[in-house]
Amino acid sequence: MGPSGSNNQSARVFVAIPVPDHITEELKRWRIINIDKLLFRKWTHPQDYHITLQFLGEISVIKLDALMAALKNIKGTPFPLALNGIGFFGSSKTPRVLWAGVSGDLNGLQSLHLSVIQETGTLGFIPEDRPYSPHITLARRFKEGEELLLEAITPAPVGLEWVVDHFSLMRTHLNVSPMYENVETFTLV
Repeated sequence: MGPSGSNNQSARVFVAIPVPDHITEELKRWRIINIDKLLFRKWTHPQDYHITLQFLGEISVIKLDALMAALKNIKGTPFPLALNGIGFFGSSKTPRVLWAGVSGDLNGLQSLHLSVIQETGTLGFIPEDRPYSPHITLARRFKEGEELLLEAITPAPVGLEWVVDHFSLMRTHLNVSPMYENVETFTLV
């Protein structure tokens, strides 16, 4: 499971909504235009674009089957989302993360997030102690001594839509790119 040299006894996992190809392509185009003005050290590989529903951390591979069984219990109906510009976590002088925002049926997204937390909670997973803030991470680690000049960048995509009809259990492989592997997909009907 995973690249050679990876630890087969445990897996670093999270539950997420993968971003479809047409959204990925739009974000890639925007990145190419703006990358020289956005002085981040680590850019997310476009194949790794996603909206996290819950980060679960390092778990025993033995626990994966129980986790997948719990996630299969989630019921929900597909819902629309759309790109909604960009933002960042941290100050404009030292932003930690550059992200693409989402709009659309945020109630549907919140409902799916809560369903995931409820199901993983039966296995002892504890949700993060902060409000849920859905986003697509584009870059991390801004270069020290620089300043983010938002007015210098081309406006980010707004309004491009897609329908969320599935979510995934993802596994992280450190020090490779792309770094996320789809372990299992769960369909919303």
